[in-house]
Amino acid sequence: MGDVNSLSYKIINDESIIRFTKSSIYNDIIEFITNLNKSVVGVEMKPLEDFKLCNENDMINDNFLLLSKNVYNIFQLIKNMNKCIDSCPPINQSSRFGNRGFQHFCDAYYKEVDEYLPHALSESNIPNISDHTYQISYYLKNSIGNKKRIDYGTGHELNFLLFLFCLNKINFFIPSDYKHLVLVLYRQYLEGVRKVQIIYTVEPAGSRGAWGLDDFQFLVFLFGAAQLSYNRKIKTDDIEKKELLELWAPKYLYFDALKYISMIKHAPFHESSQMLYDISGVETWEKICNGLLKMYQAEIIQKRQILQHILFGNLIDF
Repeated sequence: MGDVNSLSYKIINDESIIRFTKSSIYNDIIEFITNLNKSVVGVEMKPLEDFKLCNENDMINDNFLLLSKNVYNIFQLIKNMNKCIDSCPPINQSSRFGNRGFQHFCDAYYKEVDEYLPHALSESNIPNISDHTYQISYYLKNSIGNKKRIDYGTGHELNFLLFLFCLNKINFFIPSDYKHLVLVLYRQYLEGVRKVQIIYTVEPAGSRGAWGLDDFQFLVFLFGAAQLSYNRKIKTDDIEKKELLELWAPKYLYFDALKYISMIKHAPFHESSQMLYDISGVETWEKICNGLLKMYQAEIIQKRQILQHILFGNLIDF
């Protein structure tokens, strides 16, 4: 089994960023994101509680609500975030932000990952999969926020993407699982970290306020725009209409994200989320999706401030 010595920080200067962005692993990550985008085009969300484990008799059916065993096991692990939150209530403290209860939650979820992930991986029967347990678990643990600083941001969300990427790289997932990676696993993760943000009042890591896309997330908008691509019924400027926000939020990630923003920010949309407001002026969802993918590369996975905190190892190396 791998250990901490098998992982290392490799982004130390601008030259290392250039080498990374020219590497095959960088291209593999972008291809993975692109494939996830393609998998959800035109697919509406369903309530997370409706998804079930697919048994052998169900395999002949193309039922969106049935999950493969590997996806289902990871779904349960991510869902267990809720149990850990419930067992670690906020602590009474003088500071309004950065509740130290978050640190207890982190410890609880790290333990959950250490206990549950090896079991989930071994059930896949992939040869030598235990060799990768440490690296895979590292990305999942680091996806919930920084325990010491009590903050969360798009760099932590990137860790969750890398967690899925590593599992996919070792063939834990198959292409028919991809839509579930976005609309079940990522959604369940999103639900969990939103809960964390509210309950423990974690600080946004590297937020640009109204001049950034969002204080905490990025992928929800990228996947959300992909989901709506080629949809001519729902217009890009419909996001400004409150009644349509309520109507489409249960079915589309983009609207769900905007509804969440409207709940936690009380300023008018065009003031609190200037960039998202400006994006609504783009003609089609496809153009928004393409633009957001380019922006994700420039602002997240080519950004030294974010990549310097990412550990590289056997599954992600250059």
